[in-house]
Formats: sequence, C-alpha cells, structure tokens
Amino acid sequence: MSRILVSSRSFGQVAPIGNTILEEAGHDVERVGSEHRPLDAAKLARIVKEAAPHALLAGAEPIPREVLTASSNLRMVQKHGVGVDNIDLGAATELGIAVANAPATNTDAVADLTVGFMLALLRSIFPAADSTRAGKWERFVGRELGSITVGVVGTGQIGRSVIRRLSGFRPRILAFDVYQDAALSEKEGFEYVPLDQLLLESDLVTLHVPLMDATRKMISEKKLRLMKPTACLINIARGELVDEEALAEALASGGLAGAGVDVFATEPPQSSPLLKLKNVIATPHIGAYTSEAMETMATRCAETVVAVLAGNLPENVLNREALPADRPTAS
Repeated sequence: MSRILVSSRSFGQVAPIGNTILEEAGHDVERVGSEHRPLDAAKLARIVKEAAPHALLAGAEPIPREVLTASSNLRMVQKHGVGVDNIDLGAATELGIAVANAPATNTDAVADLTVGFMLALLRSIFPAADSTRAGKWERFVGRELGSITVGVVGTGQIGRSVIRRLSGFRPRILAFDVYQDAALSEKEGFEYVPLDQLLLESDLVTLHVPLMDATRKMISEKKLRLMKPTACLINIARGELVDEEALAEALASGGLAGAGVDVFATEPPQSSPLLKLKNVIATPHIGAYTSEAMETMATRCAETVVAVLAGNLPENVLNREALPADRPTAS
C-alpha cells in the first residue's frame, strides 16, 4: 500500500471523489492537519519526513529541494491546480520525482470569475450594494462592457476562454502574448499588440500568464503609469505578476480607477496594502472554486497519482525525463 500525503487545503474537501479514487486503488491517504498551517518549506519538510509518503498531493505551499529530499519514498508530486511555480521542478527532475499538474480543469471557472470582476468593476456593483444596505439610494453611473477596450495579457487556455466569453458583449479586444496565435486572433476578432500599447489603450486589463522569471512583477510601477486613470486591472493568475505596493499606490492616488484581485504575493494576505482600498475587489483565491471545477480537478489529480504509482506515465506529467524511458504511457 502506498501512502499519499495531502498538503492541499481543498483536495477532498469540496469534491470527495478524489479521496474515493485513491482509497479504492488501495492507497492510504493522510492529510496535513490544520494545526500545521500556514505551511512553510521547513514545516512541510518535517511532515514529509515523518509521514514518508510515496506521493505528495500539493496546493500552493512552497515545495523546494528540502521538501523533495525529506523522504526517500517520495516518487511524485501532484499539484492540485495548474501552475507549478511553487515546486522546484529542476530539483524534482534531478531526484527522479515526477511532477504533474491538472491542466484545463479550472479554465471555465477562472474565465467566469474574470468576466464577473469586469462587470462588477464597470458597474460599481459592490459599492452600490454597500450603499443600499446602508440605507442610501445612490445612483452609480457605470460603463458598458461592449463600449470599452479590454486588454487580455496571455492567450493560453484561460485567456482564450475569457476572449470567447467577451464575444457576446462585443468590446474591442487587444491581446499580448509572447507566442501569438494568428488563427485564433482572426477567428475571435482580436488584435495582438505590444504590452505597452495594450496598457495604454485598454480600459480593463486582465492577466492570464504563468509565473516565471520573465513575468514576475511584469506589471511594475512603470507599466502601471502607462494605464489610463479610468482603467481597471484584474489579476486572477498569480499575485507575483504585479508589484502590489505600486498597484496600491496607483489605486490610492487616482492613477488607476479600480482592481479585481483574486491572488496575492503572500496568501493569506493579511498585510497587503490592497486590502485597505475601497476601489479593490479582493477575493481569497477562489478562481477554481466551483463544484464542477473542483470535481474535475480532484478526479484528474487522483487518477494521475494512481497511474504514476502504478508505473504509468500520464500526459500531464511535466518532467517526463525524470522517469525511466521504458515506463508505459497512459492517456
């Protein structure tokens, strides 16, 4: 029997199917208790050493080399999510530990929330609701989504899904991506432009790129100064894409009208200056939190763990070179 250590907060909590799949495959599932949170690398390394799991089913907590080497039993790390920027992929590959994610399982959920942020910001839905609840009867004048320019930074699966949802509103759409898809641009009717042009011309900017060295703080103080003072920024990707201090200053000084933020550089973000601002919609990293997405993600994660521990090589293993070449490939 293999032991699975679950450090993800949400795996098995919203959708129990993941636990069921693991247990029916004969694996022993152990969860990191709430008394150990928040998790840092040193704390997780101690837990991994004690539990000696064969697989770690992880969330957003840091998984550097010291965690990966804490137990010689560890054969794989499965991310309960898509981005693996919190996992030392190079060290895992060197150690022969498989790393897998759950691609395309939360695309619709994140895209839906993005459009929700857009409408909430444009129509001042939260200030209007607070005002009405306070006994006032203020008429907030907003803007129509179809009358503005939307800038989509990143046209991967989630960025594309956002663009498709916007087609019904018919705004002008600008996009930036290092890898441009001309066929997609023609089909969906948007234009690829340089990032600076997108920031200068857009009324709403939404971020959908992975976190890596090239994208860390890509929305810097300098980039924020390019945006219109009437514009809004939405970040549902990774907190570290944006300079939070610079964004807070721009929002507080009138350099930017508003922001929708589902992710923070540090989570939970008790000390983030963004939490103090009334023109910020802040949510607790709920982009993937729909019942449909959580069930799909839990299923994909559990099935991948079962496959890898059985000696197979699913397509969503990200460092296939870390594993023996004679392993069978699973779809």
